[in-house]
Amino acid sequence: MPIRLATPSDEPAIVSACTAAFFDEALFGRVIHPHRHEYPEDVEIFWHEQIRHSWREPNNKILVAITIEKGEEKVVGVAVWQRQGDDEGRKKVEAEWVDVGPDAFRPLPSTVNRAIDPNKRTILEDSYPYYSHHWSPSKNSIPRSRNWYLSLCCVHPSYEHRGLGRELVHWGLERAREEGVHASVLASHNNDPFYLRCGFDEIVADCTEGEENPLQGVEGGSLLFMWAKGQDKG
Repeated sequence: MPIRLATPSDEPAIVSACTAAFFDEALFGRVIHPHRHEYPEDVEIFWHEQIRHSWREPNNKILVAITIEKGEEKVVGVAVWQRQGDDEGRKKVEAEWVDVGPDAFRPLPSTVNRAIDPNKRTILEDSYPYYSHHWSPSKNSIPRSRNWYLSLCCVHPSYEHRGLGRELVHWGLERAREEGVHASVLASHNNDPFYLRCGFDEIVADCTEGEENPLQGVEGGSLLFMWAKGQDKG
């Protein structure tokens, strides 16, 4: 199988994949890391922080995409699926969570990220109030808040077009279907068609809109949903 749950030993390879995949991407590359070409190695510091934070969230499932090279497994992609909501599905995921602790990861050689714009470090968190209402309860019987949210997905550029990204996406969509809940993703620039092909139903909103929204003008930002069976946008 090209997909499995991640372990802390996978973290360096996950960081390498994220750094390469998002290096020149609109948000994580050009906006958050404007000095990345001067200090390319420092971009990895950001991704170490992001991935380690993901491991601390009990409702997260971290998946890796792998290939076999010279008889050995190689991690070349990652997806972080977050089970949201207040139902038994989330409680089950949290019950399965294992706190690996800080000692599971190698010490970082440096924590000084010279490639980053400090004012943009938390841009996603700062922009969330402008689009969080899209997960608010609706007239449907299954609240939008009960969903599997794909918070991160990438494949190292050297291993694209092998179906690995699709497998990472399908993992969460299948669990959403099994549990009868929704799935959602905030897409990076030009990735809307990919997510629609994978099984998301529709683009619900542009999350860069809104006066004073920190994401205003950033390419990408489409919010897509896969609706639970028998539900729709309503």
